[in-house]
Amino acid sequence: MQQEVSAQSKSSVSEILRAMVKDYMVLHPRVTVQSLASRAQVPVTTLRRFLQEETKTEVAPHTVLNLCAYMKREKNVAKLLNLLPLELKEHLEKVFGSFVFEGAQERVFSLDLNEVLKDRTNYFIYKLAANHKGTDWSEIQELFGAMGVKKTQTLVEMKVLIVENDIIKAAHQDFSLDLKTAASHLPELVSLYKPEAVSQGLNLMYSLSESLSEEAIKEVKDIQREAAKATHAIMSNPKKQGHIPYFTINLCETFLTGPHGVMQ
Repeated sequence: MQQEVSAQSKSSVSEILRAMVKDYMVLHPRVTVQSLASRAQVPVTTLRRFLQEETKTEVAPHTVLNLCAYMKREKNVAKLLNLLPLELKEHLEKVFGSFVFEGAQERVFSLDLNEVLKDRTNYFIYKLAANHKGTDWSEIQELFGAMGVKKTQTLVEMKVLIVENDIIKAAHQDFSLDLKTAASHLPELVSLYKPEAVSQGLNLMYSLSESLSEEAIKEVKDIQREAAKATHAIMSNPKKQGHIPYFTINLCETFLTGPHGVMQ
């Protein structure tokens, strides 16, 4: 995500979002700060601190997105952006980068789906089902055993998954998750990397590190973002799709601990 936002826009975004939250709570007097935080899946301490007028800390972009998605009750990303004040829309487009919102006419950001996919097994089953070919009961049994089959049945009952001619597909194949939920599954995703299978020519792993200037970090991020867009274009091309479930991870981060001036 691009974090290069001016102090003036930070203040404007915070003030607009704070006003939206307060207006929402006036319209829904039974909603408490704690219940809103729970439903929007943001830390209650973060929300309480943000609602204090004197706070000078910027609210994290994924918190902005979660709150807006819940208050507007809209899970379609393209429609959600058009429901927001221009300043918030531009802020989200800028900090996440256009890749997240490009071609987002059918993309879903659902807090309900996000809650379901916090479960590790649910997440991987849904990832498989979101592929163009979907998955099937034998693959679920092979990968996740009886527990996976049971969880899949529950997801079908919840209409999170759809079964058509014994093929299991995600109800929303084009979806985005809260950053914290997605990050929580990274260790398990990385554990799927098989160094012993390098000779097969299907996997790849590079790990690079160096102390860099902020300008250099932006350059690296731009390269990674363009690579992700190019990869997404290949994966979205019907002529390129096949039978091998495949995934990539694009990740850049500092070794510094904790946020700096951003509420998570």
